Amino acid sequence: MATDGNSQDLSILYKKITENKGKPLDFWEIAALLEIYGIRDIDVQKDYGFKNVFEMAKYLMRYKDIKKYPSKKLVEWEELPAFGKRVVKNYIRGLAFAMPMFVQIFFTLSIGYAIWSGINLDKSKATVIALGTFLALIVTGASAQAIGRKGLFYLKQSETILASNVTIVLVNVGFILVFAVGIILMLFNFFFDVLPTYYFFILIAFYFLLSFLFLNISIYYMFEEYMKILYFFLLGIILVYIVHSLFKIKLPEAQFIALVILNTVLSFFAYKKVRGLKKNVIAEGEGTPRASILFYSLIPFYMYGLMYFIFLVADRITAWSTNVEAKPYFIWFDVPYELGLDWALISLVLLMGFTEISIHEFMYRINDMIISFKYNEYLKFNNSVFTFFKKFNFVYLFFSIAIIIVVFLSIWIIHKFFNFEYIENFFNSYTPFVYWIGAVSYAFLVNGLMNVLFIFSFSRQNFSLKSISLATFVNIVIGVIFSRMFGLEFAVFGLLVGSVLFWWLSFNYAATMFKKLDFYYYSSF
Repeated sequence: MATDGNSQDLSILYKKITENKGKPLDFWEIAALLEIYGIRDIDVQKDYGFKNVFEMAKYLMRYKDIKKYPSKKLVEWEELPAFGKRVVKNYIRGLAFAMPMFVQIFFTLSIGYAIWSGINLDKSKATVIALGTFLALIVTGASAQAIGRKGLFYLKQSETILASNVTIVLVNVGFILVFAVGIILMLFNFFFDVLPTYYFFILIAFYFLLSFLFLNISIYYMFEEYMKILYFFLLGIILVYIVHSLFKIKLPEAQFIALVILNTVLSFFAYKKVRGLKKNVIAEGEGTPRASILFYSLIPFYMYGLMYFIFLVADRITAWSTNVEAKPYFIWFDVPYELGLDWALISLVLLMGFTEISIHEFMYRINDMIISFKYNEYLKFNNSVFTFFKKFNFVYLFFSIAIIIVVFLSIWIIHKFFNFEYIENFFNSYTPFVYWIGAVSYAFLVNGLMNVLFIFSFSRQNFSLKSISLATFVNIVIGVIFSRMFGLEFAVFGLLVGSVLFWWLSFNYAATMFKKLDFYYYSSF
C-alpha cells in the first residue's frame, strides 16, 4: 500500500493519466488508463507498493474529484458554422477537389483546347493523345491513392517526418512504375510497329508528361490544398495559350512545351513542400516503416486506384475500338461520343461536392451520437445513423436529377440564343444520347463513391476493391456486347450498368454496416 510520502506523487500521476480525458466511471477505467500510460504490475509493486494495477486503481479513485474534466463531447456544435454555411462550405470544398477536371473540360469546350486536349486536332493525333492520357491516369492513379491514404494518415497524426519520408518513397515508386510501363510500351511498338513513329512519340510524350503532372498533383491532394491545384491547372492553360496563340506554335507541340514548364514549376514546389515537413520537427522515431509492411498495407489502395481509373476510361476504349476494320488503327477517337461524356463530366464535377458534405456531416453526427447513447442503447444509435444515411441519399437523388437537367438546359439555352461554335457540335449525331446515359451513370458513380468513403472510414477497403473490380469487369463486358450489337454509342451502357452495380453493392454493404454500426465502429480501430 502507498505511504503518505508518495501520496502527492500519486495525485500528480492521476492528473497525468486523465489528461484530456473525461471523469472515470470506476476503478476499472483508471486501471485501463494506467496500462495505457505504460504502468505494469511489476512497476506498481516496485515503485508504488501496491499488489497490482487494480489495487492501485482503487486507491486512485479518491482523487477523482480533485480536477476539472473536459467535456466528453466529441463535436462542439456551437463552435461549428451554422448548418447552411457548413454545407455550402463543404460543397465548395468538394467542388474544388474536382475543379481541375472542370477547368480542363470548360476550356476545351469554350476555346477549343486545354492542357492535353483539342477539339480541332485531327483524329490521329486526338486518338494517341487520349491513349497517352488514359495510360497516365491508370498508371499514376494507383500511386495517387496510396499517397493520399498513407501520407494524409501521418499528417493527421501530426507525424510530419513520417509523412515526408513515406510520401517521397511512394512518389519515387510511382515514377519507377511510370518508367517501367513506358519502356514496355516503347519495346512493344518497336517490335510490332503498331503506331507510326511520329504518332507514337505524341502518345509517349503525353504519357510521361501527364504522369509526372498527376504524381506531383497527388502531393497537393494529400495536403488537401485543392485551390492550389486549380491555380496550377490554370497556369498550365495560360502557358498553352501563350505558346499556341502568341508564339504560333501548333498543337500538340505547344502543349508539350507548356507541360514541361508546368512540371518543372510544380516539381520544385511539391518537393519543397514535402521536404519542408521535416523542418523544425523533432524525430518521432523510425524514419519509415519496413518496405514489406508499408506496401502490404497499401496493396488494396494501389489496386483500388488502378481499377477505378480503368473503370473511368473503359467505355471510351470500348466505343473507339468498335468497327476496327473501318478504322486506320485498332482504336479511333470518336468526337460525338467524347463530347457527350465531356458534358456529362460537368454534371459529375457538380455532384462531387456532395461527397465532401456527406463525409463531414456523417462524422459530425456519428461522433456526437456515440456520446449521446448509452452502451445498452446501441440499436437506437445504429438506427439514428442509418436514418441519416437514408435521408442523405434521398437528398442526393433529388439534386443529382436537378443538376443533370440544369446542365442540359444550359447547353440548350446557349445553343438556342447564342452562336457558339463548340456548343453546336453537341446537338450533332448521338452526342445528346451519350450525355444523358453518361450523366446518369456518373450520378450513380458519385453516390457509390460516397458509400465507399463511409466504408473506407471503417477500414473496410477490401470490399471497396471488390466492388469497383466487379463493376469494371461488367462495364467492359456490357460495353463490348452492346457496342458490337447496336453501335459504338451503346458502349455507354457499359458505364451505366457498371456504375449502377458499383452503387448497388456499396449501398447494400453500407446499409448493412450502419445497421450493425456498433460493431463496425469499434472494430475499425
